Amino acid sequence: MDRKTFLGQAGALAMASLLPRGLFSKTSKRGVAKAEDLFTISLSQWSYHRAIFGDAREDYNWFIKTLHSDPDAVLKGDLDPRDVVKKARQFDVDVVDLVNILWFGHGQDGPWLEEFKRRAAGEGVRFGVLMCDQLGHIGSSSVADRMRSVENHIRWMDTAAELGCQHFRVNAYGDGTYLQQLNQCAESLRALAEAAEQYDFDVLVENHGHPGSNGAWLAMLIEKADHPKVGAFADFDNFFMGGWGLNPERRYDTHQGMLDLAPYTRAVSAKSFDFDSDGNETRIDFPLCLQTAMDGGFKGLASAEYEGEHLSEEEGTRLTIQHLRQVRKELF
Repeated sequence: MDRKTFLGQAGALAMASLLPRGLFSKTSKRGVAKAEDLFTISLSQWSYHRAIFGDAREDYNWFIKTLHSDPDAVLKGDLDPRDVVKKARQFDVDVVDLVNILWFGHGQDGPWLEEFKRRAAGEGVRFGVLMCDQLGHIGSSSVADRMRSVENHIRWMDTAAELGCQHFRVNAYGDGTYLQQLNQCAESLRALAEAAEQYDFDVLVENHGHPGSNGAWLAMLIEKADHPKVGAFADFDNFFMGGWGLNPERRYDTHQGMLDLAPYTRAVSAKSFDFDSDGNETRIDFPLCLQTAMDGGFKGLASAEYEGEHLSEEEGTRLTIQHLRQVRKELF
């Protein structure tokens, strides 16, 4: 489905979403044999960042400085980053999505990576998205800085390939006007996509701060990059008018953001914060977000990422996966 056709149907889809779900969600209108075929539920390693980091992020300036100088020193928690595969098996999930800063010092550590793969294979788990942070700004106004960031990302592409990842996630960070950052990020994204042509994964951009949290801007960036390996990793929560901040006046409407990104979405970050007594997420409309992505052609990984503070990471993750399974049944 091209963007014009998709947007032409968006109004009708939005109205349909207001109707009782039971009126149109109980049959396999999407041409799949079972609900599990709609999308694959994966577990985000970030769901356990507190168990891995401990209190290391309480002094964030120290955390960032130490991450680059002595990365293992920030691993102050009780959970070995590699043991997230055991958590996935505990929830009967077969795919784990990785975050590079949770094991920042081991991206090019062959024995460490071999052990990670061994543990995953032992649990019958494979790796999905590798999310990369702290590798410089691909949209920097400095050509030298952009080139350095691209080189840093390519090194981690080798890591993603070694682990057999499906997708490689980057951030659209930079400086300058929105138009300048659009051009700068697009240039770097295309270079990364061309580097990824030798691998079996795509380069996905997440709405993860800076202008990239503006859904329309990120959609334009993906079109500007104009490469078949470039797509979106759509986070259900990270929609803002630009930059970070939780002021409601600065929010970018989540449904609009999902509509913007739906034609390009190849994986989603199903972020959760809290749940009601019926197991529904209280802040984010999972059914609407997933339906919107699927109407744009999405059928990939839905990464369960618990970010809340009221529940333990274990319980929050369990409820997130449970909710994704229930919504998938409803949308079947």
